[in-house]
Amino acid sequence: MACQVVIELKAQPGSANVLRDWMRDKLPGTRGFDGCIAVLPTRSQEDPSLIVLLEQWASRQHFEKYLEWRVQTGVVEELGAMLGAEPQFRYFDYLGV
Repeated sequence: MACQVVIELKAQPGSANVLRDWMRDKLPGTRGFDGCIAVLPTRSQEDPSLIVLLEQWASRQHFEKYLEWRVQTGVVEELGAMLGAEPQFRYFDYLGV
């Protein structure tokens, strides 16, 4: 069953555009990874430093394998240097309604 992954990223003050540009470079690799169905980056209207990624994966296992690859390649460490807080991950199943 497909898994919806919601990732909240809080950019360091004044660096949301740097994070956006960094994602522009990295998201093609995400979208091309096995099991990725969709990735929709969004930015809060109230707080422009809050970026939320709405991702759909074939399964949570596919996402976890992807995340492991990003850790091994150093991308997660790069991302962490741009954030003012730890990223928040939430996983959802579709209700099928």
